[in-house]
Amino acid sequence: MKFNLKKPCRDCPFLHGSSTNVTLAEGRLEGIARDLMSGLSFPCHKTLDLKSTNREHCAGALLYLEREERPNQIMRIAERLGLYDHTKLEQCSSLIEPIH
Repeated sequence: MKFNLKKPCRDCPFLHGSSTNVTLAEGRLEGIARDLMSGLSFPCHKTLDLKSTNREHCAGALLYLEREERPNQIMRIAERLGLYDHTKLEQCSSLIEPIH
């Protein structure tokens, strides 16, 4: 998985009111957030048709985890390897509220 995306797309489920956010099944977004907090990665839905090695990590998910001060293991590993730099993420004011 790659970490080249620096800002969420307009359809990102981690943005309030995005088309993806409002069409997810009830409880799905909470499940995704729990999975992220437990260490799973979350590819950008726009890269799902690519080979797994070419998929990009969802920038909205990265921003969400960074805001919550909960970078998961894949983020920490990628950062140590120089593949991810949290300071390059573009801050976004419309991220969803914390899910606990």
